[in-house]
Amino acid sequence: MRLIKNLFRGDINVTIFDFGLKYVVKFEYSGMEQTFKLDKFEIGDADKLEESLNDELISSVKDRFDEMSKEFKKFYKL
Repeated sequence: MRLIKNLFRGDINVTIFDFGLKYVVKFEYSGMEQTFKLDKFEIGDADKLEESLNDELISSVKDRFDEMSKEFKKFYKL
C-alpha cells in the first residue's frame, strides 16, 4: 500500500492510499477511523477522488463518527 496524500477536512484527517486496483480512503477523528476501498476504474485518478471529498461527504462521515462515539461510550457503562 502506497501513501498518495494526507489532508485535513475540518477536524477529520483523511489519508488516501494506492492499493493495487483500489484506492483506500481512511478517515480519522478522535481515536476512531472509517475506511473505504474504492475501485480505481470507477473513480478515475487520485485528483478526481480528492475532488469527491466535498462538504456533503465529510458531513456524512462526521455524522457516522458521532454515532460511533455514542456506541463507543457504551463500553464504559458496562
